[in-house]
Amino acid sequence: MVDYILLKNQKINIMKLLKYTPLILFFIVSIFLYNKIKFQKELEPISSALIQKNFPKLEMYSFKNNQNINEYIENRPVVINIFASWCAPCRIEHEVLTNFSKDYEIVGIAYKDSEENIKKFLKELGNPYKNIFYDFSGKESIHLGLYGVPETFFVNKENKVIYKHVGPINNEDFQNIAPMIFK
Repeated sequence: MVDYILLKNQKINIMKLLKYTPLILFFIVSIFLYNKIKFQKELEPISSALIQKNFPKLEMYSFKNNQNINEYIENRPVVINIFASWCAPCRIEHEVLTNFSKDYEIVGIAYKDSEENIKKFLKELGNPYKNIFYDFSGKESIHLGLYGVPETFFVNKENKVIYKHVGPINNEDFQNIAPMIFK
C-alpha cells in the first residue's frame, strides 16, 4: 500500500512538472535567442542583386527640373537615399545624411509620399539632398529590390551599385562606405 501511495505521489509530481514544461522550454529558448541577438558581433548584410551592376533604368523625375534620375546620376558618384516623411527610421538617420551632405552628393527618392509632405519634412529637419526624385506609387522602387524605407545605395561614377544599406544608416557605416565611391 505504501508503494502505491508513493507511486501515486510521484505521478502527481510528474504531472505537475509536465504541466509547466512548455513554459520552461519557452523561457529557455527565449533566453537563448535574446543572448544570440544581444551578443551577435556583426549582422549579416542583406544581399542585393544590384551589387556591382548598373543602377537600373527608372522612370523617376525630379520636381526641381523634371530631370530623370538616370540622367542626373550619370557619370557621377552619388549616395541615393530612399526615404518618406511618414517613416520614423528616416528621421533617425536624417542627421547623419545632413552631416555628410557637406562632403558627398546625396540624392533622395521620396517613396510613396506627397510633394507637400516631403517639403514639410525637409523644412522641419533640413535638406541633405542635392536633388529629390519621386516614386509616388512605389512601383519604380521595386526595380531596386526595396525592402522598405529607409534604404541607401552607394553608386560609383560608372553607375555601378557598390553597396546597399537597409535601414537607418549611421555615421560609422556612412564613413566606411562612402570613400569606396568617391575616389
